[in-house]
Amino acid sequence: MLYVACSGFPVPVSRYWSLFPAVEISDTELGIPGAGTVRRWLRESPEGFAFTALAPKELGESGFAKTKENKALVQAFADFADTLGAQAVVFHAPEEFEPSKATKSAVKSFVGWLPDALPQVVLDLPGWKPADVLAACGKKNVVAAYDPLLDDAPPGDIVYMRLPGPAGHRSRYDEEAVEQIAEHCKAVRDESDLAFCVFRNIDMQANATGVLELLEK
Repeated sequence: MLYVACSGFPVPVSRYWSLFPAVEISDTELGIPGAGTVRRWLRESPEGFAFTALAPKELGESGFAKTKENKALVQAFADFADTLGAQAVVFHAPEEFEPSKATKSAVKSFVGWLPDALPQVVLDLPGWKPADVLAACGKKNVVAAYDPLLDDAPPGDIVYMRLPGPAGHRSRYDEEAVEQIAEHCKAVRDESDLAFCVFRNIDMQANATGVLELLEK
């Protein structure tokens, strides 16, 4: 199953449900939405709709430190993901968090520290190659997020693409790039059990719609 989605709601939520089959909740990067908001999303979203969620940004910005403050953030996020029925949770780090002996050790330790009740853990480390992410995690069941225009899909039954924009958040993928992403999605759809293609650039709605249209041809 392949889901094309946006990170956050680029249009009113009531309209979003009819445009895409999934969403990566990005509100959680800054704070955990209230129970009423979650209940509304679950009530209004169509049957079969898929949710994933982005972890609080403090976790990645701290270098995935195992502190008391981060423990509380992780637990609140885990409770939210459980209530939402999220299929995956994404932990993102800034570009400057590059692979080294110390950061690899921190990532491995952090992943082992996460609650077992979390859904599929996805690590989005833009400064790393997907193979480096998986190697750092050892035998832990972790998915490495990747940009299909830069890297091949990492091995595994679950695939998670995150598209940051060709030149950062404020940029837009051109027609040729959208076609390349769609072709990659077609291949992934046939080879994996579950795949997400999530756009997080400023023109995410237009780019995600373009991929969906090509996939339906």
